[in-house]
Amino acid sequence: MTERHIPSGAYESPAVGAVATDPTQVSTDAAQTSTDAAQVSTDAERTRSGGTGGLRSAIGWSYVLTAGRIGSSILVTFLLARLLGPSDFGLVAMATVFITVAQTLIQQGLVSAIVQRDKLTPEHLDGAFVVLVLAGVVIGGLTAAASPLWALANRAPELTMICVALSPLVLLQGLSIVPEAVLRRELQFRAVAIRTLLASLLSGAVGVGLALAGAGIWALVAQQLVNAAVGLVVLWTVCPWRPSRRPRLSGIRDLLVFSAHSANAGLGLMLSSKADVIFTGLFFGPVATGIYRLAARLPDMLVDVTIRSLQQVALPSLSRLQRDRAALAAHLGQLQHLGAVAGLPVLGVLAATAHPLVTLLGPQWAGTEVPLRLLCLFGAANVYGVLLGPALQAIGQPGKLAAILWTRGVLGVATLAAVGTLLTGYSDVAEATAVALAGIVMQVTVTALAVWVTVRRAAQASIAGFLVPTLPAVLAATAAALVPLAYDWIGLSVGPVVGLLVLGGTASLVAGVLLWLTDARLRRLVLTRLPDRLRDRIPGRRQA
Repeated sequence: MTERHIPSGAYESPAVGAVATDPTQVSTDAAQTSTDAAQVSTDAERTRSGGTGGLRSAIGWSYVLTAGRIGSSILVTFLLARLLGPSDFGLVAMATVFITVAQTLIQQGLVSAIVQRDKLTPEHLDGAFVVLVLAGVVIGGLTAAASPLWALANRAPELTMICVALSPLVLLQGLSIVPEAVLRRELQFRAVAIRTLLASLLSGAVGVGLALAGAGIWALVAQQLVNAAVGLVVLWTVCPWRPSRRPRLSGIRDLLVFSAHSANAGLGLMLSSKADVIFTGLFFGPVATGIYRLAARLPDMLVDVTIRSLQQVALPSLSRLQRDRAALAAHLGQLQHLGAVAGLPVLGVLAATAHPLVTLLGPQWAGTEVPLRLLCLFGAANVYGVLLGPALQAIGQPGKLAAILWTRGVLGVATLAAVGTLLTGYSDVAEATAVALAGIVMQVTVTALAVWVTVRRAAQASIAGFLVPTLPAVLAATAAALVPLAYDWIGLSVGPVVGLLVLGGTASLVAGVLLWLTDARLRRLVLTRLPDRLRDRIPGRRQA
């Protein structure tokens, strides 16, 4: 059979994707859809080599995707936090991290392998899909069976039924990986945005409705299940790829060569990113876990909507430059500057508004503003690490990424185990705060290592050239976070709603003005996209 390559910027239509045993039949199937396939290839080639239109569109839809999801998630999180409490949040966080381990095992790095691979055939996609579905069934069943053991380890018997109820998420993950990877490979973030926004809105409505009806913790469980189920239905509706009727597993071998390292990195990422929740639950129980999880979730949402929106685009866009290290380093620097400008100031604003924000949630969350402010600093360090993983994968060095993530994971386990041993018996807020401090130390250390490995060693670029353009964003974020000190100095005392508006507005204004005055690259970026009439009215534009 003649091998049929799918160009790195295109996918074949469902008819072409069907694998036939006879080469003549393959040619016939391809001829039936030649017009559509040619158009797709033309559009993809334009995206790959004809300028930045496709990339800009992808970045724009990536931000729409994440902003819509995070906006609805923040609203739902606040409503559920007021209706429920730290204990319910903590129990679901402890169950979710158990399910996440299974989902990490099922993925096995295949998403990155599909997106990064230069030449992709229908056999690759068919093989990956069959393997993932079978793994979803087996690993999902094992997860449900092992739920009592996880509950026993956490000394929380109620975790058993929660983990069993969430175990279908593993199979739903397996069914969604390949079509989502196809869409991301093609930078089709509009389709991904539609899927994610609908799932987030519908699941949020279900969760809040059940909480109001008195469902308690099961409102959070139902929210996650509905989110995954709706997302899966919409994903298969908008994705043009379909598996063949007679799928072959031969293509999976090529993907596994790359995905073996990516899977190793994925396990390291899971360990390093979930160790805080795992050890908080094991040592401190559901209340401290709930306080920590809520405090961590808010900065993480902001990092999601700002920098991780770029991360979704980074792997496919950087992969197209994998043979030109200078161009890849320059593009990575541009993405990092954009991510810092978008991410750091809003984290400063969140730190400034932490106290009135927590006050609005109710007395059961009192004291959460302390770990919340600390975790804004954690998020700031994370802003500099999010894009480094896609860069290493694009260069074709996922092994280095795995080494970095496993270093962070092992360091995290050791540090958090020590924190848990030393601080057991303190107040829930103090325990959550200690975990936050440990996380900051780990994140700063490992991010510094990752910047050196990725920028200096792999991309062979200047670290100063990577970091210096982001300094205005650091200044803006710091100034925004210090705004409450000025209000305390003048003795301003207002209610939580007014305080949230006043502090948030002032911090945003301070950050915005400083960013505009100190960031010449940002001014150029903005001014080049303004109409001439508006540009002429801005003082000093020629100096920008």
